[in-house]
Amino acid sequence: MDEHGHSDGDESWANFCDELKRAGQVLQREAIAGDDLSLAEGYRHLVRMIRAGFEMTGEFGDTRHPELVPMATRTMLSEGVTSDARYHQAFIDGSASHRISGERGQAPFIEFGVYTGRTGFHDSSKLTGCLTERELDVDADGRFELLLSPNQHAGNWIRTDAATRYLFVREYAHDWSTLRPGDFAIERTDTAGPKAPLELAAIRRALAETARFVQSAPPFWAGISDYWAGFAVNEIVPQQQADSATDITVPSGHRFACGYFRLEPDEALLVNFRPQPAPYWGLHLDNYWYEPLSWADNRSQLNNHSVHSEPDGSVRVVISARAPAAPGNWLDTQGHRQGTIVFRWSRSDEPLPEFTTRLVHADAAAAES
Repeated sequence: MDEHGHSDGDESWANFCDELKRAGQVLQREAIAGDDLSLAEGYRHLVRMIRAGFEMTGEFGDTRHPELVPMATRTMLSEGVTSDARYHQAFIDGSASHRISGERGQAPFIEFGVYTGRTGFHDSSKLTGCLTERELDVDADGRFELLLSPNQHAGNWIRTDAATRYLFVREYAHDWSTLRPGDFAIERTDTAGPKAPLELAAIRRALAETARFVQSAPPFWAGISDYWAGFAVNEIVPQQQADSATDITVPSGHRFACGYFRLEPDEALLVNFRPQPAPYWGLHLDNYWYEPLSWADNRSQLNNHSVHSEPDGSVRVVISARAPAAPGNWLDTQGHRQGTIVFRWSRSDEPLPEFTTRLVHADAAAAES
């Protein structure tokens, strides 16, 4: 301690590093033994989660001055996100009132949801209120205001309370190449003035919370991969058939089917299903750490606009490391021998399609499909 009662910071940093060492135990999971690609991605995932954890706590964790920021980018991927969506998040105090304002953008689907917390960060993550494109009132210029508060308001409003800690915004589109995303900002209506200067105690808390997040989030999502690996290898089944190990909070308009691919380099998984017409569905591959294999391109994902359907409305997809000889719907495993299969079904009350799968030699994929 110096004469002002301050330590030199070594203890806080040393404790942080010690906690990160413990977080590395996730890399010893049996499922990635002998899988160098999954191990390499695990190292990268831990570093990404350090950055994500500190941004959530040290950079954007002040609920007196909340900020609505991107949750997923090309180098910040987790939680099975899809590049068909743009994600934004903010940490809030639901006992206070907040105003979200900005431009709606051109995504056909949007959802503002408030939760008891963020999955993998808080001890609870339950959706408590939401507003979608169906209810959002937008003016002629594409602008809007949305209030989050315990007290009811006319117009765009979502009720919050003291248990509300997280705001999650999702914009969905089949093809973003010609669309303008939304532009949003959030402000807490009872907070005046700028942020206070950085405090040492706040940074120490942020380091501790970041370490806790890095210890909890990767095992949580890897545990879901382990579940699917034991429940639906080379199959796709509705998520409600699974147990609480896969219980994650999903958007109000979504349902999921999932599975786990496990393929040798010369194998292919054939997937067949016949979906009913729906506003949106998407099928994509994740690695063991629930990072999407496709973000900047569409090599490992399809949706109901990009897919080629058969004359009877059925869909045939080949999952493999090698492109099939015949053109068609191909999900590239990109060198991965294992990973999760995620199917999103959105804005439809129709039942999820039934999936049939068949494991074949890669050379036979075109003929068998």
